[in-house]
Amino acid sequence: MATFNLNHHRNELWRRRRHRAGDPAGETGESVLVSWLLTAVMCLALAAPCPPAALPWVAAGLFSLSGFAWLGLALTRGVPPAAAPTLTPWDAALLSFAASFGVQAAARLGLLGA
Repeated sequence: MATFNLNHHRNELWRRRRHRAGDPAGETGESVLVSWLLTAVMCLALAAPCPPAALPWVAAGLFSLSGFAWLGLALTRGVPPAAAPTLTPWDAALLSFAASFGVQAAARLGLLGA
């Protein structure tokens, strides 16, 4: 039975060419941070038309969904989850989950007026 292997040997030639050309090995920390900020703004923009009572819960749900999307991106790229000198999709997933938890905590404490 065939398995899904991201480190397949056909990618080796492409990787050698990329390193020889002097391109960066992956996304920089700034591009991941900017992408995550754009994702967070999109989540808030999608939650904005909701009624005020449901706004924090919808925003928290969207942040959680974006966290799962970033997690899927991190898993499919094969980036190591720790010991990276720059921000990785793993960090963006953690930021999304932390934002979801923060919005939920603020809503339960009554800080958002809901």
